Amino acid sequence: MLLAAFFFVGMDTIAKLLGPDYPVPQLLWARFGVHMLVILAFVAATGRKGRRLLTSVAPFGQILRGLLLLGSTSFAYLAVQELPLVQVYIINFTSPLIVTLLAIPLLGERIGGRRVLAICMGFTGVLVALGPHNITTDHALLLPACMALCFAMYQIATRHYGRDDPVLTSLFYTATAGAIVSTLLLPFFWTPIAAEDAWLFVLIGLFGAAGHISLIMAMRLAEASLVSPFLYSQLVWASLAGILIFGYYPAKNAFYGAALLVLAGILIVWSERRRPDLKTLS
Repeated sequence: MLLAAFFFVGMDTIAKLLGPDYPVPQLLWARFGVHMLVILAFVAATGRKGRRLLTSVAPFGQILRGLLLLGSTSFAYLAVQELPLVQVYIINFTSPLIVTLLAIPLLGERIGGRRVLAICMGFTGVLVALGPHNITTDHALLLPACMALCFAMYQIATRHYGRDDPVLTSLFYTATAGAIVSTLLLPFFWTPIAAEDAWLFVLIGLFGAAGHISLIMAMRLAEASLVSPFLYSQLVWASLAGILIFGYYPAKNAFYGAALLVLAGILIVWSERRRPDLKTLS
């Protein structure tokens, strides 16, 4: 899970580096296209057994998952161009809170006192980290908010549609949906890739694939309640990337708010540790 956190932040850091020179659809094409090629290479290497992974029990639901992740990634790449990485991640970490809220009308779930406390704690953490004034005046904050909403919907769709398919099947459909849509958009946004940037276009896709594979392996090897909190180490990597690469030093209130948000996320995970479907969130 620590590796997954590192790869995801690495992917977004590359998107932030490339963003001033290349349009978002082209970055999405690299991210999902390379990801899809990695999965297809695995399928080809495993023969007939691998080809079975291409068949889904709920193909339209899997495609919906892929489109939601594509939406989340699109807003993420737009957000990192306008905001520091650590701010983007702080807002994105509200997605478990949004999942908890949306699961009531969409999945018919009930929430207990712990999860109500976690929701209140988490959104308070966002207010502390970003400052009430910034939230009401900085419209760029809507981008990571939309990112968090799409990612929450992606998790709910995964819980609903992904439970009957092997994990790699879900991973394949996720990559394929993003690759197809971004490829269709590519002719309208194409910018020639400089030779010195070509390896970054490959790396952004490799980091995305490696992050998801690491996440899946973590969920397979240990209980979600044990490993999920380690994904919050993205805040550490995002802070380091912001300082070392972009020269951004987070304010103290960002760390105080992030601490509240992390505690809220951990509380939600612990309250669901007996839920058998939690592992499907990968």
